[in-house]
Amino acid sequence: MKITKRPLLTTILYGLACGVSFIPMMTALSQLFHWPIAFRLTIWLILAGYLVLLTRWGRARFVSVIFPLLLLLLVVFWGGSNTPFLFLGLGILSWVRSGICFQGGLLKTLTAEIAISLGGGGLVSVFAPHTTITWAMAVWMFFLVQSLYFLVVRDIGEVEEEHVSLDAFEQARGQAEKILSTEIQ
Repeated sequence: MKITKRPLLTTILYGLACGVSFIPMMTALSQLFHWPIAFRLTIWLILAGYLVLLTRWGRARFVSVIFPLLLLLLVVFWGGSNTPFLFLGLGILSWVRSGICFQGGLLKTLTAEIAISLGGGGLVSVFAPHTTITWAMAVWMFFLVQSLYFLVVRDIGEVEEEHVSLDAFEQARGQAEKILSTEIQ
C-alpha cells in the first residue's frame, strides 16, 4: 500500500508549533538582543525550519538553501526595519519552495506563489499584530495560508510516495473500509 506524506497537514501543525513557541523564543532572544533583532531572528528561525521541511519534501539538497538562509540572516542583523525583512522573507520562501524544491510549470507556480505569499503576508498586515501574542497568532495564520500551496499545486504530494508494509490489522481495516464505501454507494 502507498502512503502519501502530507505536507499540507504538516505545514499547519508546524505553523501551530511556531505560533506556540513564538513567545518563548522572543522572550529568550530579547534577553540577548534588542527587540527588532530578536523579532527578526525569531522569524528567521521559523523560516529556516520550514525551509528544511520543504527541502525534505522536495528531495532537494539542503546545501541549495544555505545561500538564501544566509542572505536573510544577514538582513536580520544589518537591516533597520522589519518590513523589508518580512518582504525578503516572503521572497526567499517563494524562491526556495517553487524554484528549488518543487519546480513546476512557470505560470502555475508563479501564480500560486504570488497569490499565496501576498495573501499570507497581506492577511498578516491586515491583522496588524503589535504585541508578541498577536504576532504568535499571526505566525500560525500565515502558515495556515501557506498550507494552501499544497492544495493549489497538487502533484507535490504525489511525488512523496513510499511503500510501507502494513501489518495484518491495517490491511483488514483497509479492506473493511473499501467494502463499507462500496455498500454505501
